[in-house]
Amino acid sequence: NLWYQRRVRVINTDDQTVLNYFDELEIHPEHLDITADTSFNMSQVVEKVLKVVGVPRNYGPTKEERLELQRIEMEKRLKLEALAALELQRKEEEERKETNRRKEEWTARVKEVKEQEEEVLQAQSYPLRNYLMKHVMPTLNQGLIEVCKVRPEDAIDYLFLILFVQAEYLFEHNPQVD
Repeated sequence: NLWYQRRVRVINTDDQTVLNYFDELEIHPEHLDITADTSFNMSQVVEKVLKVVGVPRNYGPTKEERLELQRIEMEKRLKLEALAALELQRKEEEERKETNRRKEEWTARVKEVKEQEEEVLQAQSYPLRNYLMKHVMPTLNQGLIEVCKVRPEDAIDYLFLILFVQAEYLFEHNPQVD
């Protein structure tokens, strides 16, 4: 062992070697002869290590520190879950607003189409309305006035007879009919 130390010192002539570092700290190497211990679990060597180094220590966190770390982790997780819930709620609100906007847009378009259809229908109905007002309504009005004067039990049949007689009269006295 002494030979080994000299050999290492000869090889490592630099001031910055591992042995020099520990020598400066006055930590001297302990030599353990593991060949002398013949027990199965090296109990003599383990006892000597325990005398030199001391009992094993747990350098990890204490129970209180572990509980504090768990509490902090739980708080972080709860904050993340709360943020995720808020984000989900925000997205749902945006989707609801977008849906309402599209629905309003659709309703406005449907209303506009209905108005255009109504305008087209009005424009197409003017010629028909004018024809009815000029050729049908005078005769129909005279028949309705006659029905109101007479007040028959079957007003529809009576109106039919009046219109039928009127049509025969017009048909016979119309100069355009051959």
